[in-house]
Amino acid sequence: MEIIEDTIKPAVEFFKIMKRGSKVAIVHGHDNDSICSAAIIYKLLKIVHKTEARLIVSGLNSAVTEDAIEKIKKIKPDYVIIVDISDVPVSILTELRNISQVMIIDHHVPKGYVKIIYVNPRVFDREIYLPATYLCYKIYEKFLDVEKILWISGIGTLSDMGMKNCSDLFESIKSNDKELIGNNENIDEILFDNSLLGKLAKMFDSGRVVVGIDGSVSALNVLLKSENYQEVLQGKYGSKNLLGWYSVSEKEFNRLVKDFEKKKKRIKRFVMYEVKSKYNMKSPLATYLSKILTNEVLVIYQRSGKYIDVSFRRGKVCIVDLNQLAGNSVKDIPDSNGGGHIQAAGARFPARYLDRFLRNLKSK
Repeated sequence: MEIIEDTIKPAVEFFKIMKRGSKVAIVHGHDNDSICSAAIIYKLLKIVHKTEARLIVSGLNSAVTEDAIEKIKKIKPDYVIIVDISDVPVSILTELRNISQVMIIDHHVPKGYVKIIYVNPRVFDREIYLPATYLCYKIYEKFLDVEKILWISGIGTLSDMGMKNCSDLFESIKSNDKELIGNNENIDEILFDNSLLGKLAKMFDSGRVVVGIDGSVSALNVLLKSENYQEVLQGKYGSKNLLGWYSVSEKEFNRLVKDFEKKKKRIKRFVMYEVKSKYNMKSPLATYLSKILTNEVLVIYQRSGKYIDVSFRRGKVCIVDLNQLAGNSVKDIPDSNGGGHIQAAGARFPARYLDRFLRNLKSK
């Protein structure tokens, strides 16, 4: 696909001119697409450039935060690579450019970043949906045999419900690791529910769901240390923790699905539900529940300290632009952000503004 080649070309050039042994920092978020992207780029740098990159997790999944910048300043890297983070504030980007050369690999709505390397397929086609993991997979493919990272690429791509748009990756996994796919078709929902690859995706996400940021970092470390998915299933390199967290998250997930049926609220075209759990369940719950809706917009929200985090998903035939909806739902709320993709988006705002958020939705 020409768009993919045009998208990754600057990244390929970026890595070609990078000197061996350079100091590199990789900044990532918390979800599977982000940690799988980070793992692939880390492995590429280690093999091709003989560089042990420093991995820095951002305080927010959707934005680069000041705590991440402070860590970068201490490292003083030659290069900073940001993967699957949609929002890099201008002030932070300016600081980064003063420290090192910067590349952003992302697939959210494009931003007007300047004086950096920006890798985003939606610069060329705003409707295209290709997870960041897939972009990193295609970059890796330009330098090395991808066989050893197919399972990681599959986990990240499927977790972001993007496998159906990445048929070459699906076919490669099917040819090399058919056990991961089985006889399932290349339909994200079917793969997520019925394949070993889907189980692995849930396992790695359970670190973020049950433990939070530290769990996400632990999951990333398992990706870095494991040669293959069999080692993960055998409980090596800390993956026993993933197996335990997966069990906890599945039990809580099933409880919340039943609770949703009892307590969901319908407001106009919205189906709304507040998650009450000590685990971060809103995103996996939203992805699953959206499959049982038709033309409605699913709004799942959950308190996180002094904030409320929201996941927006579309029913099967819904055509609402959720990126736009998420942004508009919080545009008059201080210290908030909202956006993502047309098909799936998120928002975050101070909990004291919940009533305003709900009013904003009712007015849409």
